[in-house]
Amino acid sequence: MSTHYRLYPPFLYVQEEQNFSDTWERFCCSLLNLNHKTDEIYVRNPPEQGVDLYYPSSKIAYQCKSIESGKSGDFNVSKAIESINAARAVQNELGWEKYVLCVNVTISGSAEKKLKESLPNIEIMSESRWVQLCGKFYTETESYFRKLVDIPRKRVYDAIGNTFISQYSDQLKAQLDSSSFDIFLFSNQYDKTFRVSISDKFTVNDLLEIFRHFFRLPKPAEFYSEEIRVSLSHSLVFNGRKTPLNKTLQDVGITQGDIVTYWTTMVWKDLHSQEFNGDVIHMIVGDMIHKTSPKNIIIRKENALRKYSQIIYKSFNEFENTLS
Repeated sequence: MSTHYRLYPPFLYVQEEQNFSDTWERFCCSLLNLNHKTDEIYVRNPPEQGVDLYYPSSKIAYQCKSIESGKSGDFNVSKAIESINAARAVQNELGWEKYVLCVNVTISGSAEKKLKESLPNIEIMSESRWVQLCGKFYTETESYFRKLVDIPRKRVYDAIGNTFISQYSDQLKAQLDSSSFDIFLFSNQYDKTFRVSISDKFTVNDLLEIFRHFFRLPKPAEFYSEEIRVSLSHSLVFNGRKTPLNKTLQDVGITQGDIVTYWTTMVWKDLHSQEFNGDVIHMIVGDMIHKTSPKNIIIRKENALRKYSQIIYKSFNEFENTLS
């Protein structure tokens, strides 16, 4: 298990933040304070007006631009220049003298040229600089990154052999031998990222079956104290979209180093939601009416889902422990 300094989701995250742009701001603020040996740099409240972070005593303004895909080509230089112009409008008010662009990718020479035409003295802190600081402040930044866990190829062979009939199993193993590459596997129910070898000849359904064998997630369960039944549904998400089960990974465009998400959805049912008729209608007494009130259903549902989430997490963790 290792720390993988990739400055985009799901590798870089803050548990309390849902928006990656907010995660990037918090990450930058933390590292900048560490590097400057201060606690003075702070995240500005909206509207930021082109200045996301500010260092008052040194009069440094920071603009944080996060590229969620992690791809340099997705950096929008026009948006960055708009932020520069907005920051100029509040320069006298804030009193900033130095302007720093904090970006999580490497930007092109042409983009850098345009930025410096807009603001000649701009400082650009791009991917390599942040990775360097992560290494320098390893202990302090460790919590911002999901740990990377390698799944040995033998475990993939074992999962194939134990999941599919022998003839199809042999076919999948041959595909893995002839055309394999590594992808990063993320689950919306776990806090680690896995690296695993696959073949682009596999179908999406093949991959889901292999993942099911790996993690052995819980079967449907009834939580009698909450009177809620919970089950799971699974899908493979790539580039923000669920992928069709019958498509090959090549068909959906998954290649070396891509991130796929094993998306696990908890489906719940209130055991009181059944219909009553005939002679049993008189059994719906005050206690049952209380249990079926909207507020009570939400409480019971949240309690059951929390308990089921803990079981799911334990299943992932047990699989991870078998790899060490």
